[in-house]
Amino acid sequence: MKRATIIFAVLALAACSPPQAEQKDDAATAEVPPAVARAGCFAEFSRDWSAVGSQYYVIEAEAEGPTCREATATMRITSRDGATLFEHEYQTAQVPLAFSPMSNQTGLREELEAWSANTADPQTADTLPPWPAGAQRPPGFQPEVTRAQYEAARGAQGPLFCFPDGGESNACVALAGDRATLLGSLTPERQ
Repeated sequence: MKRATIIFAVLALAACSPPQAEQKDDAATAEVPPAVARAGCFAEFSRDWSAVGSQYYVIEAEAEGPTCREATATMRITSRDGATLFEHEYQTAQVPLAFSPMSNQTGLREELEAWSANTADPQTADTLPPWPAGAQRPPGFQPEVTRAQYEAARGAQGPLFCFPDGGESNACVALAGDRATLLGSLTPERQ
């Protein structure tokens, strides 16, 4: 009887345990937890921005890449209703004014927070330098639009959101209701 009980226990144990080779295969095909599956660097930040004239926008910044040094950062401005009005991607290495090549994920989130702060002071398009007739561009500004579009944005005196887009420059976006126009980059004049 004792012998039968031992044989029965060994058989029951063998039936409950998968063969050793199958356990290795199962381990190789096991699902990787989501936290481990997302390799690389990712950070995001958003803030509400109440612009002049009681206009309300959401500023969103995110960055993702195989490493924080190789991340692509996206600046996005959305309307109160969630419609994307402006979106532009930048390589973090190309924007040393905002991003450190030595950042880790925590540092990158802090940099995104600072990057999404409006550098325009005051925050209206009429404060940009005027574009003189006949000039190739306004002083200290590299335009992305025509002179007529630029001067129309200045004349409207609407909200202006600027943020670092290079080593010395700040991209400036003029807003009017549910429209956003990248005017270009404000760059300090060299003497």
